[in-house]
Amino acid sequence: MAMRRAATLIEMIFVIVIISFLATGSFKAMQAILVREYKAKQLTNLSLESQIVVNQISNYLTQRIVYSTIGYNPNDGSFEYIGDLTSSKPVLEWIGRANDLYLEKRYSGFFDMATKTGTKVASYDIDGTAIDTSKTALIFAGSFDRSQSDSANIASSFGWHESNREDTYDITISDQNISLDNPVPQFLYEKYFLVESAYAIARGEDIDQNATCITDLGLKSKDVNSTLFLFSNYRPWKQETFCADKQGNSKVGNISVLMQNIDGFNFSEVDYTIRILLDVNKQIRGAHPVHFSKMKVVF
Repeated sequence: MAMRRAATLIEMIFVIVIISFLATGSFKAMQAILVREYKAKQLTNLSLESQIVVNQISNYLTQRIVYSTIGYNPNDGSFEYIGDLTSSKPVLEWIGRANDLYLEKRYSGFFDMATKTGTKVASYDIDGTAIDTSKTALIFAGSFDRSQSDSANIASSFGWHESNREDTYDITISDQNISLDNPVPQFLYEKYFLVESAYAIARGEDIDQNATCITDLGLKSKDVNSTLFLFSNYRPWKQETFCADKQGNSKVGNISVLMQNIDGFNFSEVDYTIRILLDVNKQIRGAHPVHFSKMKVVF
């Protein structure tokens, strides 16, 4: 019976080399699978998050005073009505209706023009105890509920960035009557909106990053540029602007983070619809970055 020959040293080394090659290839293949899985997960999460954000923006914008919507450049203080932009602007701003009060039936939104006495007119079912007139103003609805501008000039209608506010009126409420106090309107119209706040959306790259409302958030400095913020609770008709504006003397209001990893925020108006575009870009360790765009049309 023949004896089995033992493996030589060279044969053992050869086997070890082959096994090491196989192990290295398997490790790289497994690593690639894990990276692809992680990237796919990040893409799904970012896609869902960005969809939530554009839906949230849409919900706010549907309650906008249409003709009050502007593009604003904090670097030079210039602003234009969104439908007449002559150059791109990084900040989107608008004045929002006091919709919660309306849904709670605290006011009707209509005047009884037969009761008009000067600038005082009845608005039945208005609840003066629920409306803080120190924070609330009135804007006439105008044609197609886009707002009425007797001045036909965005720079002198709503008070944006310390401009005039000829079409945004302070009010007092007595019983079922509203008096328009300041400025004095040239005409009174039947339908109106009450407004409580303006809103702004901007990336950190385009605002004052040293503002207290920004630093109080505790974000890492490297992340601020690509963070999308929502500003609220400020009143341009009172010469106020949002808290991280680079311009203005009265910077107030609240701030919230909409989303991080935003490389671009763009907007435009087409036939009175606003088109919002978010550019999302996130670096993935060991792989190419996740990059995609999300668009939303707001009527």
